[in-house]
Amino acid sequence: MSISSAFNNAASGLRATSRLASTISNNVSNALTAGYAKRTTSLGSSSAGGVGTGVTIGATTRAESIYLTTERRLADATLASTTAQSDAYDRLMTAMGEAGVDGSLSANATALETALMAAVASPQSTTILTQAMDSARNLVASLNAIANEASTLRTEADTAIARQVSKVNENLRRIDDLNSRIQNLDLQGVDTLSLKDERGLLIDGISSIIPVRAVNRSGGQVAIYTQNGAALLDGTVWELSFDAAPTTVTYDLTVGNGALGGLRQDQGAFSGLVDITTGTGTGAMDGGSLSALFQIRDRLVPEFTAEVDGFANDLIGRFRDLMPAAALDGAGNGLFVDATGSGTTGLSSRIAVNAAADPDQGGYVWRLRDGLSAVTEGTAGNASVLQTMTDAMAQSRQPTGLISQSARANSATMASEISAFFAGKAARSDDDLAFITARQATLSEQELNFTGVDSDSELEYLTMVEQAYAANAKVLTTIDNLMQLLLEM
Repeated sequence: MSISSAFNNAASGLRATSRLASTISNNVSNALTAGYAKRTTSLGSSSAGGVGTGVTIGATTRAESIYLTTERRLADATLASTTAQSDAYDRLMTAMGEAGVDGSLSANATALETALMAAVASPQSTTILTQAMDSARNLVASLNAIANEASTLRTEADTAIARQVSKVNENLRRIDDLNSRIQNLDLQGVDTLSLKDERGLLIDGISSIIPVRAVNRSGGQVAIYTQNGAALLDGTVWELSFDAAPTTVTYDLTVGNGALGGLRQDQGAFSGLVDITTGTGTGAMDGGSLSALFQIRDRLVPEFTAEVDGFANDLIGRFRDLMPAAALDGAGNGLFVDATGSGTTGLSSRIAVNAAADPDQGGYVWRLRDGLSAVTEGTAGNASVLQTMTDAMAQSRQPTGLISQSARANSATMASEISAFFAGKAARSDDDLAFITARQATLSEQELNFTGVDSDSELEYLTMVEQAYAANAKVLTTIDNLMQLLLEM
């Protein structure tokens, strides 16, 4: 080997080890940077005429696993969807209360029955009659609180939908811009790996909202499609649109009556804005938190409140239909009334105690004993009306319109069955959440092991690079000594 060949080999070795050291140091410094994928610089040997001429430096690439990243993103979407639904069930169950627990709907129903039984035993006691009225108010307050929480949940879901649609559109526009920049810089031979890291984070930001797949295109660009095949970005951004409700989402606002907005997508000049079915589980955009929010707003919460409305309707009916005419007020209402409307839908938000017997509304508690239309107090020891009220609470009735039960039951049992039915749904949702959380964590760890930076292995590799650098430097030193000897001859 000639001295010049040895020099070229050693010099190329120094350049290669310098590049490797730069790549390794970049990896180590970004080990904790979100979205950063490990860089690897490839090397190759060069030769001329069968003689080695040193080492060539290849491209520096990002570590990536399309399969693991895609699966992890799908798990992100499922986790976000399950979390949203689980949280909704937890909040509704907190408002309703666990069956039998103080302050719960079923406990308040039982407390009213118990208070009426106490009033039957002591109909002359104003204190006990007042306690019965307080129990009636507590039961109404439970129903109203459940309705208020349901309305709050639907309002928050509607607001979150608008926020997530805006985020998806913003991320799509930024990804589209990055696609163009990456393509242009690639043509100029400029490193675009950091831009690809940024683009990956933006896709991750979409994936928990809508499950997506990224498809590689020429020039380093990517196209984005939903898991169910809808295009979001492929040379053109197909933006989503949603009109948020201007006010609180009450029970009477639905997509069907046009009071609530649905999801739409701008599919270009030819198709324009197209309605996208969402929240059914099979829609083009379903699978992530966005579809879960639509499901919460339009299905999950309305199903829950429909049961509570049914209970409120049964409660009003018990104290109206099972009572003698003398026990009712002049309009034929019993202890509980629909204060501001009609129909079963939304009744839990409107139910109230009859003002005739409620001192807070100008009534008198003795009307519980003497009848709601009584003008003056009757016989203090007459408990017949109170006994009829007690019997009304205890009578087994057919749970008309309820999906939580089918057997005849008394009022307290109906409330307990509703609570148990949705407690079961909440428990299953929590089980699903535990499973998908574990799966998402496993996939995230596997992806990180493949694409992330292992500082220990990087530093171990750096030691090898250091040794190679020192060896090449020693070769150059030896060549220098030889040249000195030749010049001194």
